[in-house]
Amino acid sequence: MKKHFSRFFVLYLVFSFFLLSAIPSKTFAYVADSDGFTNTRTEDMAKVQRVLESKIVSGKLSKLGLSNVEINSRIEKLTDGELHQFASQIDSLYPGGDGLGVVIAILVIVILVIVILQLTGKKIIIKEAK
Repeated sequence: MKKHFSRFFVLYLVFSFFLLSAIPSKTFAYVADSDGFTNTRTEDMAKVQRVLESKIVSGKLSKLGLSNVEINSRIEKLTDGELHQFASQIDSLYPGGDGLGVVIAILVIVILVIVILQLTGKKIIIKEAK
């Protein structure tokens, strides 16, 4: 009975992970709020300004010879679509990588290994080498 349960459990986990990985990550990308896109330019502008105020970005732009006045005038000239595209690309950037996703994946794998070992009755024994 225990052997059949562990097989069923493993098959269930494999199937559920397959289903979760089949769902696109940007499923709700085209869902808009009830008032539409009325405030997107101001929101996008605020997001871009926050990024431009960071020390790293402002330092890189000043090394390229751009002043804050030049940067702001160029951003003001962008169309709504260009500004929204730029702001959405900012969302996809992770300066140090997305460490949270890696940590969660490692924790899930460790928990799965522990559950499978408990279900099969196996034990891991670590002995100190002399």
